[in-house]
Amino acid sequence: MDFFGAGGGLILLPAMVNILKVDEYKARGTTLASIFIATLIASIFYMKNNYFDMSLSIKLAIGGVVGGFLGAKITNKIPRNILTIVFNIFLLYVSIRMISGK
Repeated sequence: MDFFGAGGGLILLPAMVNILKVDEYKARGTTLASIFIATLIASIFYMKNNYFDMSLSIKLAIGGVVGGFLGAKITNKIPRNILTIVFNIFLLYVSIRMISGK
């Protein structure tokens, strides 16, 4: 997962839901927790190599905390079928962007 960074959730979430048959809400929470730990460890190595902007990191962390809180609250209110459709559209969009190189 470290090769993919925090974006590893694009692989973990569908794998957990489709292969391991984990409930989608539980898969989302589990994926976030595992990515948090991997990102924390990777960040330490980036800091040691001076590839780290603390000021920018704090600003992004504030946005991440607010977005994470709101996202978790909203996700619990969205029906599973809608959540699945929205996530699949997002995956399709990301896939197209990656293939096109943009």
